[in-house]
Amino acid sequence: MKLFFITSLLVLSISVQSYAQDCNCNEEFIQIKNKIEKSYAGFRDKVTRKTKVEYDQHSKLTLDQSKLITKPAYCLDLINNWLTFFKDGHIQIGRNRIAKEKENIGLQRRIKDIDFFKLSDSDILTLQRSKGLTGIYWNEDSTFRIAVVKNKNSFRDYAGVIISSKLKEWTPGMVILEFKQNSDTIKGIEYDKYFIPISVSLQIKRNTLSKWQRENTKKGIPEVISKNVIDGKLLSENTLYMKIGSFNQNFAKDIDSLFKANKANLNKMPNLVLDLRNNGGGADFSYKPIVPYLYTNTIKLIGPDVLSTDDNIAGWEAVATTDGLSAGQKTSIHELTKKMEQNKGKMVSINEDRNLSIDSISLFPKKVIILINKHCGSSAEEFLLLAKQSTKVTLMGEHTAGILDYANIRGSEFSCMPYMIYWATSRSRRIDVGLGIDNIGIKPDVNLTEKEDWVKQAKHYVETHGK
Repeated sequence: MKLFFITSLLVLSISVQSYAQDCNCNEEFIQIKNKIEKSYAGFRDKVTRKTKVEYDQHSKLTLDQSKLITKPAYCLDLINNWLTFFKDGHIQIGRNRIAKEKENIGLQRRIKDIDFFKLSDSDILTLQRSKGLTGIYWNEDSTFRIAVVKNKNSFRDYAGVIISSKLKEWTPGMVILEFKQNSDTIKGIEYDKYFIPISVSLQIKRNTLSKWQRENTKKGIPEVISKNVIDGKLLSENTLYMKIGSFNQNFAKDIDSLFKANKANLNKMPNLVLDLRNNGGGADFSYKPIVPYLYTNTIKLIGPDVLSTDDNIAGWEAVATTDGLSAGQKTSIHELTKKMEQNKGKMVSINEDRNLSIDSISLFPKKVIILINKHCGSSAEEFLLLAKQSTKVTLMGEHTAGILDYANIRGSEFSCMPYMIYWATSRSRRIDVGLGIDNIGIKPDVNLTEKEDWVKQAKHYVETHGK
Protein backbone atom coordinates (compact mmCIF):
# COMPACT_ATOMS: atom_id res chain seq x y z
CA MET A 1 0.00 0.00 0.00
CA LYS A 2 2.79 2.42 0.82
CA LEU A 3 4.30 2.01 -2.64
CA PHE A 4 0.85 2.58 -4.20
CA PHE A 5 0.42 5.92 -2.45
CA ILE A 6 3.88 7.14 -3.43
CA THR A 7 3.31 6.18 -7.06
CA SER A 8 -0.08 7.93 -7.08
CA LEU A 9 1.40 11.11 -5.68
CA LEU A 10 3.95 11.24 -8.50
CA VAL A 11 1.21 10.84 -11.10
CA LEU A 12 -0.88 13.57 -9.49
CA SER A 13 2.07 15.96 -9.31
CA ILE A 14 2.43 15.76 -13.07
CA SER A 15 -1.24 16.63 -13.63
CA VAL A 16 -1.01 19.59 -11.24
CA GLN A 17 1.97 21.09 -13.05
CA SER A 18 0.32 20.78 -16.49
CA TYR A 19 -2.08 23.61 -15.64
CA ALA A 20 0.66 26.21 -15.20
CA GLN A 21 0.96 26.77 -18.95
CA ASP A 22 -2.74 27.49 -19.44
CA CYS A 23 -4.03 30.10 -16.97
CA ASN A 24 -2.63 32.51 -14.41
CA CYS A 25 -4.34 32.42 -10.99
CA ASN A 26 -3.02 35.86 -10.07
CA GLU A 27 -4.59 37.42 -13.16
CA GLU A 28 -7.85 35.54 -12.59
CA PHE A 29 -8.11 36.81 -9.03
CA ILE A 30 -7.45 40.42 -10.02
CA GLN A 31 -10.19 40.21 -12.66
CA ILE A 32 -12.71 38.75 -10.21
CA LYS A 33 -11.79 41.29 -7.53
CA ASN A 34 -12.31 44.17 -9.94
CA LYS A 35 -15.73 42.87 -11.03
CA ILE A 36 -16.96 42.43 -7.46
CA GLU A 37 -15.72 45.85 -6.40
CA LYS A 38 -17.41 47.53 -9.34
CA SER A 39 -20.63 45.56 -9.92
CA TYR A 40 -21.62 43.72 -6.71
CA ALA A 41 -24.62 45.60 -5.29
CA GLY A 42 -23.57 44.90 -1.71
CA PHE A 43 -19.96 46.06 -1.95
CA ARG A 44 -20.57 49.53 -0.56
CA ASP A 45 -22.43 48.07 2.42
CA LYS A 46 -19.77 45.44 3.11
CA VAL A 47 -16.60 47.50 2.63
CA THR A 48 -16.92 50.55 4.86
CA ARG A 49 -14.59 52.74 6.90
CA LYS A 50 -14.75 50.18 9.68
CA THR A 51 -14.03 47.16 7.47
CA LYS A 52 -11.73 48.57 4.77
CA VAL A 53 -8.47 47.76 6.57
CA GLU A 54 -9.58 44.17 7.12
CA TYR A 55 -10.73 43.91 3.50
CA ASP A 56 -7.45 45.29 2.15
CA GLN A 57 -5.41 42.89 4.27
CA HIS A 58 -7.58 39.95 3.22
CA SER A 59 -7.21 40.92 -0.44
CA LYS A 60 -3.44 41.43 -0.15
CA LEU A 61 -2.97 37.97 1.37
CA THR A 62 -5.10 36.40 -1.37
CA LEU A 63 -3.19 38.28 -4.06
CA ASP A 64 0.14 37.02 -2.71
CA GLN A 65 -1.10 33.42 -2.45
CA SER A 66 -2.53 33.53 -5.98
CA LYS A 67 1.00 33.93 -7.35
CA LEU A 68 1.93 30.49 -5.98
CA ILE A 69 -1.04 28.45 -7.28
CA THR A 70 -1.04 26.67 -10.61
CA LYS A 71 -4.04 24.33 -10.53
CA PRO A 72 -7.47 25.83 -11.39
CA ALA A 73 -9.37 23.98 -8.66
CA TYR A 74 -6.98 25.26 -6.00
CA CYS A 75 -7.17 28.76 -7.47
CA LEU A 76 -10.94 28.57 -7.24
CA ASP A 77 -10.74 27.48 -3.61
CA LEU A 78 -8.53 30.49 -2.89
CA ILE A 79 -10.97 32.87 -4.61
CA ASN A 80 -13.90 31.27 -2.79
CA ASN A 81 -12.08 31.90 0.49
CA TRP A 82 -11.62 35.55 -0.51
CA LEU A 83 -15.34 35.82 -1.31
CA THR A 84 -16.28 34.68 2.22
CA PHE A 85 -15.46 38.22 3.37
CA PHE A 86 -18.80 39.37 1.92
CA LYS A 87 -20.86 36.63 3.63
CA ASP A 88 -23.27 36.54 0.71
CA GLY A 89 -24.56 33.30 -0.78
CA HIS A 90 -25.50 35.20 -3.92
CA ILE A 91 -21.84 35.48 -4.88
CA GLN A 92 -21.08 32.16 -6.53
CA ILE A 93 -18.68 30.46 -8.89
CA GLY A 94 -20.17 27.95 -11.28
CA ARG A 95 -20.77 26.88 -14.85
CA ASN A 96 -22.06 28.90 -17.78
CA ARG A 97 -25.86 28.62 -17.47
CA ILE A 98 -26.73 30.54 -20.62
CA ALA A 99 -24.24 29.82 -23.44
CA LYS A 100 -24.52 26.02 -23.91
CA GLU A 101 -21.78 25.81 -26.53
CA LYS A 102 -19.27 27.62 -24.35
CA GLU A 103 -20.28 25.52 -21.36
CA ASN A 104 -19.69 22.29 -23.29
CA ILE A 105 -16.16 23.44 -24.11
CA GLY A 106 -15.61 24.48 -20.50
CA LEU A 107 -16.90 21.13 -19.22
CA GLN A 108 -14.38 19.23 -21.34
CA ARG A 109 -11.58 21.42 -20.00
CA ARG A 110 -12.67 20.79 -16.42
CA ILE A 111 -12.88 17.02 -16.99
CA LYS A 112 -9.38 17.03 -18.47
CA ASP A 113 -8.03 18.79 -15.39
CA ILE A 114 -9.37 16.22 -12.90
CA ASP A 115 -6.65 14.23 -11.11
CA PHE A 116 -6.64 10.51 -11.79
CA PHE A 117 -5.09 7.35 -10.46
CA LYS A 118 -5.91 3.68 -10.54
CA LEU A 119 -7.00 1.57 -7.60
CA SER A 120 -6.39 -2.18 -7.72
CA ASP A 121 -8.79 -4.75 -6.29
CA SER A 122 -6.32 -5.44 -3.49
CA ASP A 123 -6.17 -1.71 -2.66
CA ILE A 124 -9.97 -1.61 -2.36
CA LEU A 125 -10.00 -4.77 -0.24
CA THR A 126 -7.44 -3.23 2.13
CA LEU A 127 -9.43 0.00 2.36
CA GLN A 128 -12.60 -1.92 3.26
CA ARG A 129 -10.82 -3.00 6.46
CA SER A 130 -9.34 0.44 7.07
CA LYS A 131 -9.82 2.52 10.22
CA GLY A 132 -9.76 6.29 10.64
CA LEU A 133 -10.68 8.51 7.70
CA THR A 134 -9.51 6.17 4.97
CA GLY A 135 -11.98 3.62 3.67
CA ILE A 136 -14.82 3.03 1.22
CA TYR A 137 -17.76 5.46 1.24
CA TRP A 138 -21.07 6.08 -0.54
CA ASN A 139 -22.77 9.42 -0.99
CA GLU A 140 -26.34 9.95 0.24
CA ASP A 141 -28.16 8.91 -2.94
CA SER A 142 -25.67 6.12 -3.82
CA THR A 143 -24.55 7.89 -6.99
CA PHE A 144 -20.89 7.51 -6.08
CA ARG A 145 -18.80 4.82 -4.40
CA ILE A 146 -15.41 6.23 -3.51
CA ALA A 147 -12.17 5.27 -1.81
CA VAL A 148 -10.73 7.80 0.62
CA VAL A 149 -6.95 7.39 0.60
CA LYS A 150 -4.00 9.22 2.09
CA ASN A 151 -2.50 11.24 -0.74
CA LYS A 152 -0.57 14.37 0.15
CA ASN A 153 0.36 17.38 -1.94
CA SER A 154 0.58 21.11 -1.20
CA PHE A 155 -3.21 21.36 -0.95
CA ARG A 156 -4.42 18.09 0.54
CA ASP A 157 -3.65 15.15 2.80
CA TYR A 158 -6.44 12.89 1.51
CA ALA A 159 -8.16 12.20 -1.79
CA GLY A 160 -11.55 10.65 -2.55
CA VAL A 161 -11.27 8.47 -5.65
CA ILE A 162 -14.20 7.19 -7.72
CA ILE A 163 -14.64 3.40 -7.63
CA SER A 164 -18.03 3.38 -9.36
CA SER A 165 -20.50 6.03 -10.50
CA LYS A 166 -24.02 6.26 -11.90
CA LEU A 167 -22.94 9.36 -13.85
CA LYS A 168 -21.11 8.31 -17.00
CA GLU A 169 -18.85 11.37 -16.99
CA TRP A 170 -17.39 10.34 -13.63
CA THR A 171 -15.24 7.29 -14.28
CA PRO A 172 -13.23 5.05 -11.91
CA GLY A 173 -9.96 6.65 -10.85
CA MET A 174 -11.17 10.27 -10.95
CA VAL A 175 -10.58 12.33 -7.80
CA ILE A 176 -13.85 13.80 -6.54
CA LEU A 177 -12.67 14.90 -3.07
CA GLU A 178 -9.49 16.60 -1.85
CA PHE A 179 -9.08 17.66 1.78
CA LYS A 180 -7.04 18.18 4.92
CA GLN A 181 -8.16 17.10 8.38
CA ASN A 182 -8.63 19.77 11.03
CA SER A 183 -9.84 18.41 14.39
CA ASP A 184 -13.38 17.06 13.87
CA THR A 185 -13.82 18.64 10.43
CA ILE A 186 -12.18 18.27 7.07
CA LYS A 187 -11.69 21.22 4.75
CA GLY A 188 -11.03 21.08 1.05
CA ILE A 189 -12.90 20.77 -2.21
CA GLU A 190 -15.57 18.46 -3.56
CA TYR A 191 -16.33 18.41 -7.27
CA ASP A 192 -19.99 18.63 -8.28
CA LYS A 193 -21.56 16.77 -11.20
CA TYR A 194 -20.37 19.51 -13.57
CA PHE A 195 -16.78 19.12 -12.33
CA ILE A 196 -16.92 22.48 -10.55
CA PRO A 197 -14.76 22.40 -7.38
CA ILE A 198 -16.82 23.49 -4.37
CA SER A 199 -15.08 24.57 -1.17
CA VAL A 200 -16.40 22.36 1.63
CA SER A 201 -16.11 21.81 5.36
CA LEU A 202 -17.32 18.30 6.25
CA GLN A 203 -18.14 17.09 9.75
CA ILE A 204 -16.35 13.94 10.87
CA LYS A 205 -18.66 11.62 12.77
CA ARG A 206 -18.65 7.91 13.38
CA ASN A 207 -18.67 6.26 9.95
CA THR A 208 -19.59 9.47 8.13
CA LEU A 209 -17.97 12.47 6.50
CA SER A 210 -21.08 14.63 6.38
CA LYS A 211 -23.11 13.12 3.53
CA TRP A 212 -20.54 10.37 2.83
CA GLN A 213 -21.36 7.09 4.62
CA ARG A 214 -18.77 4.40 5.24
CA GLU A 215 -19.63 1.22 3.36
CA ASN A 216 -21.39 -1.56 5.31
CA THR A 217 -22.28 0.70 8.24
CA LYS A 218 -25.79 1.44 9.43
CA LYS A 219 -27.52 4.56 8.10
CA GLY A 220 -30.29 6.40 9.85
CA ILE A 221 -33.76 5.72 8.47
CA PRO A 222 -34.34 8.62 6.06
CA GLU A 223 -37.67 10.35 5.65
CA VAL A 224 -39.29 9.28 2.40
CA ILE A 225 -39.37 12.35 0.17
CA SER A 226 -40.49 12.43 -3.44
CA LYS A 227 -37.63 12.85 -5.91
CA ASN A 228 -39.84 15.06 -8.07
CA VAL A 229 -39.08 18.76 -7.73
CA ILE A 230 -42.76 19.63 -8.04
CA ASP A 231 -45.24 17.12 -6.60
CA GLY A 232 -48.47 16.72 -4.66
CA LYS A 233 -50.56 14.10 -2.87
CA LEU A 234 -53.34 13.68 -0.32
CA LEU A 235 -52.14 13.07 3.23
CA SER A 236 -55.68 12.55 4.50
CA GLU A 237 -59.24 13.57 3.67
CA ASN A 238 -58.50 16.94 5.27
CA THR A 239 -54.90 17.65 4.30
CA LEU A 240 -53.29 18.22 0.92
CA TYR A 241 -49.51 18.06 0.48
CA MET A 242 -47.61 19.98 -2.19
CA LYS A 243 -43.87 19.96 -2.71
CA ILE A 244 -42.29 22.99 -4.39
CA GLY A 245 -38.58 22.19 -4.51
CA SER A 246 -37.63 25.17 -6.68
CA PHE A 247 -38.94 28.48 -7.96
CA ASN A 248 -36.63 28.32 -10.96
CA GLN A 249 -38.35 29.78 -14.02
CA ASN A 250 -38.11 26.37 -15.71
CA PHE A 251 -40.55 25.01 -13.10
CA ALA A 252 -43.00 27.91 -13.27
CA LYS A 253 -45.34 26.07 -15.64
CA ASP A 254 -45.14 22.91 -13.51
CA ILE A 255 -46.12 24.86 -10.39
CA ASP A 256 -49.02 26.47 -12.21
CA SER A 257 -50.13 23.07 -13.56
CA LEU A 258 -49.92 21.49 -10.08
CA PHE A 259 -52.23 24.11 -8.59
CA LYS A 260 -54.65 23.92 -11.52
CA ALA A 261 -54.77 20.12 -11.26
CA ASN A 262 -55.53 20.39 -7.53
CA LYS A 263 -58.01 23.25 -7.79
CA ALA A 264 -60.93 21.10 -6.62
CA ASN A 265 -58.98 19.90 -3.55
CA LEU A 266 -57.70 23.38 -2.76
CA ASN A 267 -61.24 24.72 -2.82
CA LYS A 268 -62.61 22.21 -0.32
CA MET A 269 -59.82 20.89 1.90
CA PRO A 270 -59.15 22.74 5.18
CA ASN A 271 -55.41 22.06 5.37
CA LEU A 272 -52.45 22.52 3.05
CA VAL A 273 -48.87 21.42 3.74
CA LEU A 274 -46.52 23.29 1.43
CA ASP A 275 -43.05 21.71 1.41
CA LEU A 276 -40.41 24.29 0.46
CA ARG A 277 -37.40 22.41 1.80
CA ASN A 278 -34.23 22.82 -0.28
CA ASN A 279 -35.90 25.46 -2.45
CA GLY A 280 -32.96 27.69 -3.29
CA GLY A 281 -35.10 30.24 -5.12
CA GLY A 282 -35.44 31.19 -8.75
CA ALA A 283 -37.92 33.68 -10.19
CA ASP A 284 -40.55 35.51 -8.13
CA PHE A 285 -43.23 35.06 -10.80
CA SER A 286 -43.03 31.28 -10.28
CA TYR A 287 -44.97 31.45 -7.01
CA LYS A 288 -47.78 33.60 -8.37
CA PRO A 289 -50.30 30.68 -8.51
CA ILE A 290 -49.81 29.99 -4.78
CA VAL A 291 -50.49 33.48 -3.40
CA PRO A 292 -54.32 33.54 -3.72
CA TYR A 293 -54.63 30.46 -1.49
CA LEU A 294 -52.55 32.09 1.27
CA TYR A 295 -53.90 35.62 1.11
CA THR A 296 -55.85 37.01 4.10
CA ASN A 297 -54.95 40.71 4.20
CA THR A 298 -53.02 43.42 2.36
CA ILE A 299 -49.40 42.36 1.78
CA LYS A 300 -46.63 44.94 2.06
CA LEU A 301 -43.87 44.52 -0.52
CA ILE A 302 -40.55 46.40 -0.37
CA GLY A 303 -38.75 46.66 -3.68
CA PRO A 304 -35.10 46.45 -4.75
CA ASP A 305 -32.70 48.73 -6.59
CA VAL A 306 -30.19 47.54 -9.18
CA LEU A 307 -26.61 48.81 -9.51
CA SER A 308 -26.03 50.11 -13.02
CA THR A 309 -22.67 49.02 -14.46
CA ASP A 310 -21.62 47.67 -17.85
CA ASP A 311 -21.29 44.12 -16.51
CA ASN A 312 -24.67 44.27 -14.78
CA ILE A 313 -26.37 45.62 -17.89
CA ALA A 314 -24.81 42.85 -19.99
CA GLY A 315 -25.92 40.27 -17.44
CA TRP A 316 -29.53 41.44 -17.44
CA GLU A 317 -29.60 41.57 -21.25
CA ALA A 318 -28.31 37.99 -21.39
CA VAL A 319 -31.12 36.83 -19.08
CA ALA A 320 -33.66 38.39 -21.44
CA THR A 321 -32.59 35.87 -24.11
CA THR A 322 -33.21 32.76 -21.98
CA ASP A 323 -36.08 30.36 -22.54
CA GLY A 324 -39.11 30.47 -20.28
CA LEU A 325 -39.58 34.22 -20.10
CA SER A 326 -42.81 35.75 -21.38
CA ALA A 327 -42.83 38.61 -23.85
CA GLY A 328 -43.89 40.95 -21.04
CA GLN A 329 -40.98 39.90 -18.83
CA LYS A 330 -38.51 40.41 -21.66
CA THR A 331 -39.96 43.85 -22.32
CA SER A 332 -39.61 44.77 -18.64
CA ILE A 333 -35.94 43.75 -18.67
CA HIS A 334 -35.27 45.79 -21.81
CA GLU A 335 -36.94 48.82 -20.23
CA LEU A 336 -34.85 48.36 -17.09
CA THR A 337 -31.56 48.08 -19.00
CA LYS A 338 -32.40 51.29 -20.89
CA LYS A 339 -32.86 53.04 -17.55
CA MET A 340 -29.57 51.53 -16.32
CA GLU A 341 -27.75 52.79 -19.42
CA GLN A 342 -28.87 56.31 -18.55
CA ASN A 343 -27.74 56.04 -14.91
CA LYS A 344 -24.28 54.41 -14.98
CA GLY A 345 -22.79 53.97 -11.52
CA LYS A 346 -26.11 54.61 -9.76
CA MET A 347 -28.79 52.48 -8.08
CA VAL A 348 -31.94 52.23 -10.20
CA SER A 349 -35.31 51.07 -8.88
CA ILE A 350 -36.52 47.73 -10.24
CA ASN A 351 -39.85 47.78 -8.41
CA GLU A 352 -41.38 50.47 -6.24
CA ASP A 353 -42.63 49.65 -2.74
CA ARG A 354 -46.28 48.66 -2.94
CA ASN A 355 -49.21 47.01 -1.22
CA LEU A 356 -50.67 43.87 -2.76
CA SER A 357 -54.41 43.43 -2.37
CA ILE A 358 -56.66 40.69 -3.74
CA ASP A 359 -60.41 41.24 -4.12
CA SER A 360 -61.46 38.10 -2.24
CA ILE A 361 -60.09 35.69 0.37
CA SER A 362 -60.22 31.98 -0.43
CA LEU A 363 -62.32 30.11 2.15
CA PHE A 364 -60.02 27.10 1.72
CA PRO A 365 -57.48 26.11 2.73
CA LYS A 366 -58.11 27.44 6.23
CA LYS A 367 -54.66 26.54 7.57
CA VAL A 368 -51.35 26.34 5.71
CA ILE A 369 -48.16 24.76 7.02
CA ILE A 370 -44.99 25.71 5.14
CA LEU A 371 -41.99 23.44 5.73
CA ILE A 372 -38.67 25.33 5.57
CA ASN A 373 -35.02 24.45 6.15
CA LYS A 374 -31.55 25.95 5.98
CA HIS A 375 -31.42 25.41 2.22
CA CYS A 376 -34.36 27.75 1.51
CA GLY A 377 -33.03 30.97 0.08
CA SER A 378 -33.38 33.83 -2.36
CA SER A 379 -36.83 33.88 -4.04
CA ALA A 380 -38.02 31.20 -1.62
CA GLU A 381 -37.34 33.64 1.21
CA GLU A 382 -39.05 36.44 -0.72
CA PHE A 383 -42.11 34.19 -0.92
CA LEU A 384 -41.89 33.40 2.80
CA LEU A 385 -41.78 37.12 3.71
CA LEU A 386 -45.00 37.47 1.74
CA ALA A 387 -46.58 34.30 3.18
CA LYS A 388 -45.76 35.24 6.79
CA GLN A 389 -48.15 38.16 6.49
CA SER A 390 -51.08 35.76 6.14
CA THR A 391 -53.03 34.68 9.22
CA LYS A 392 -53.44 31.23 7.64
CA VAL A 393 -49.73 30.42 7.60
CA THR A 394 -47.51 28.62 10.10
CA LEU A 395 -43.82 28.05 9.29
CA MET A 396 -42.33 24.77 10.51
CA GLY A 397 -38.78 23.43 10.36
CA GLU A 398 -35.56 25.37 10.79
CA HIS A 399 -34.08 28.78 9.96
CA THR A 400 -33.78 29.55 6.25
CA ALA A 401 -30.45 30.33 4.57
CA GLY A 402 -30.60 34.13 4.85
CA ILE A 403 -29.68 34.86 1.22
CA LEU A 404 -32.00 37.55 -0.08
CA ASP A 405 -31.05 41.16 0.65
CA TYR A 406 -28.71 41.27 -2.33
CA ALA A 407 -30.19 39.34 -5.23
CA ASN A 408 -30.86 39.11 -8.98
CA ILE A 409 -27.55 37.40 -9.70
CA ARG A 410 -25.87 37.90 -13.04
CA GLY A 411 -22.57 36.53 -14.25
CA SER A 412 -19.44 36.90 -16.31
CA GLU A 413 -16.83 34.47 -17.57
CA PHE A 414 -13.41 34.13 -15.99
CA SER A 415 -10.70 35.54 -18.24
CA CYS A 416 -9.15 32.11 -18.79
CA MET A 417 -10.40 29.35 -16.48
CA PRO A 418 -13.61 27.51 -17.56
CA TYR A 419 -15.87 28.99 -14.87
CA MET A 420 -18.35 31.81 -14.36
CA ILE A 421 -18.45 34.29 -11.49
CA TYR A 422 -21.97 35.29 -10.37
CA TRP A 423 -22.85 38.18 -8.09
CA ALA A 424 -25.91 40.04 -6.82
CA THR A 425 -26.81 43.05 -8.93
CA SER A 426 -29.69 44.31 -6.75
CA ARG A 427 -30.11 45.56 -3.18
CA SER A 428 -33.38 45.41 -1.24
CA ARG A 429 -34.60 48.60 0.40
CA ARG A 430 -35.58 46.42 3.38
CA ILE A 431 -32.00 46.97 4.54
CA ASP A 432 -32.65 50.70 4.98
CA VAL A 433 -35.52 50.07 7.41
CA GLY A 434 -33.77 47.40 9.45
CA LEU A 435 -35.58 44.43 7.92
CA GLY A 436 -32.66 42.70 6.23
CA ILE A 437 -32.38 38.92 6.65
CA ASP A 438 -28.98 38.05 5.16
CA ASN A 439 -27.00 35.67 7.41
CA ILE A 440 -30.01 35.63 9.76
CA GLY A 441 -32.69 33.81 7.83
CA ILE A 442 -36.40 33.50 8.52
CA LYS A 443 -37.31 31.83 11.79
CA PRO A 444 -39.92 29.05 11.86
CA ASP A 445 -42.93 29.33 14.16
CA VAL A 446 -42.45 25.67 15.11
CA ASN A 447 -38.98 24.09 15.22
CA LEU A 448 -38.34 20.58 13.89
CA THR A 449 -35.24 18.40 14.17
CA GLU A 450 -33.52 16.12 11.66
CA LYS A 451 -34.67 13.05 13.62
CA GLU A 452 -38.34 13.80 12.93
CA ASP A 453 -40.47 13.01 9.88
CA TRP A 454 -41.36 16.56 8.95
CA VAL A 455 -44.35 15.75 6.75
CA LYS A 456 -45.91 13.60 9.47
CA GLN A 457 -45.26 16.32 12.03
CA ALA A 458 -46.81 18.96 9.77
CA LYS A 459 -49.89 16.78 9.17
CA HIS A 460 -50.32 16.13 12.89
CA TYR A 461 -49.87 19.81 13.78
CA VAL A 462 -52.25 21.20 11.16
CA GLU A 463 -54.96 18.63 12.03
CA THR A 464 -54.75 19.07 15.80
CA HIS A 465 -53.90 22.75 16.39
CA GLY A 466 -56.03 25.83 15.97
CA LYS A 467 -54.71 28.89 14.22
